[in-house]
Amino acid sequence: MDEKQDQKCQCVEMGVKLTLSFAILFPIYLLLYVTFPGSIVAFYLISAVLVALFAPWDDWKNKFLS
Repeated sequence: MDEKQDQKCQCVEMGVKLTLSFAILFPIYLLLYVTFPGSIVAFYLISAVLVALFAPWDDWKNKFLS
């Protein structure tokens, strides 16, 4: 039972990180889309995944939720 809950918690955590990554990168995406609309969607998705994976989430959590 705990394993299922831990797995669900990890999925929710990754979803939240990905959503925050989309929100953080949206202004950059918007600027690039206005200036050069070709293939920017792929850049936006790849960048959001990279931010979700490699951002210092623990540091941000301590800084903003303290």
